[in-house]
Amino acid sequence: MMVRPTIGRIRRCALQLVIGVMLLILPLQAQAVVGVTAKGGTTGLGGDVTIPLVPNWLNLRGGYNFGEIRPSATYSGIKYKADVDFESVPILLDLHPFHGGFRITGGVFYNKNEADLSAFLASGSEFGGGTVPADTTVNANVSWSKEFMPYLGIGWGNAADDNTLDSPIAVGFSLDIGAFYQGSPNVLLTESSGLASPADIAAEQAQLEDDLSGFKFFPVVTLGIHIRF
Repeated sequence: MMVRPTIGRIRRCALQLVIGVMLLILPLQAQAVVGVTAKGGTTGLGGDVTIPLVPNWLNLRGGYNFGEIRPSATYSGIKYKADVDFESVPILLDLHPFHGGFRITGGVFYNKNEADLSAFLASGSEFGGGTVPADTTVNANVSWSKEFMPYLGIGWGNAADDNTLDSPIAVGFSLDIGAFYQGSPNVLLTESSGLASPADIAAEQAQLEDDLSGFKFFPVVTLGIHIRF
């Protein structure tokens, strides 16, 4: 793993951002209704806080997502083991055009998603435009060019629905389907032997960036359960 900010620091910053936005909005609400959602999906595990701006019509939603997966993938003939970290903070507006559960969502995700790739290559293995002269380990850190990722999607569920205010607590399910644009991949590649040519390292790095360019748009599918207070 390459040097990166600690997860604790990132989570504190993420939570401070979400809480700060919510604290700015809450005093504007005459009768604050708050919905809290726990969810999971392609962005990892996470939670949202929903506050109505226009009751049953327009909501502000902020949250935090985190997670880790360790898949394997082959790029330009090299099988890499990946350690993918999900870390994002969504700030979203939910429009409920029919004053029900259906919603159209737009906003941004603050992006800290990144991945570390590693692969062992035996002497003589193809690498970049040539071969490696000795056994080596190749490491690549992948990040994305967009720090703030625009998001558009649809979904179901209104965690701040005041149609059920006669109940002290209301519980429901939520669904989000959409995508955010995370931009182009940025790859920093190194190899442990120190014997591979700079040209081969640069070629393999460029090939990885090209192979990963299909992930500029990241699909978002999440399911959750919400509670309205």
